[in-house]
Amino acid sequence: MNSKSGFTLLELLAALAVLAVLASLSFRGLSSVLGTEARVREEAQRWNEVGLLLDQLREDASSLVPSRGLALGASSSEAQLVLTRFADEAPAPPRRVGYRLREGTVEYLLWPLGRAADSQPAVRPVLANVAEMKLSALRDDGTWVPVWPVGPVPRALAVELALASGERVTRLFPLR
Repeated sequence: MNSKSGFTLLELLAALAVLAVLASLSFRGLSSVLGTEARVREEAQRWNEVGLLLDQLREDASSLVPSRGLALGASSSEAQLVLTRFADEAPAPPRRVGYRLREGTVEYLLWPLGRAADSQPAVRPVLANVAEMKLSALRDDGTWVPVWPVGPVPRALAVELALASGERVTRLFPLR
């Protein structure tokens, strides 16, 4: 009697085919997980940038110098907010800052201290891929207006951002 132990060639080929299918499915699953992780990371980064912009705007609005007020303007291609805020450190003079939407990017404007009012601000991009930024001020009679001249401070400020991906974010900031 001839009893051999082991696998036949056909059994080995079947086992290799099953392993190849499993390896292929594992690779596709891993690829999907890595792609999802990259999208989630990008999304988290974008919302972090939105949060930082809104936090800075809240800080500037809460530090507004009432006697100097704020100016709010809007055109079809650019929305802009300019205000004078108290400095973070006591001996420093108030600081003129602003926000504007230009070519799909919200920019933070920072005027130099002790310079003429017509000097050019330093411009820092803070949020890209913004389709629209609407700014409006709340008047004493309860109506919202998109333009506010320099003068008395409005009751509140509303900021609405429309991101290029379609999401909309609205924040209200009380000013007095």
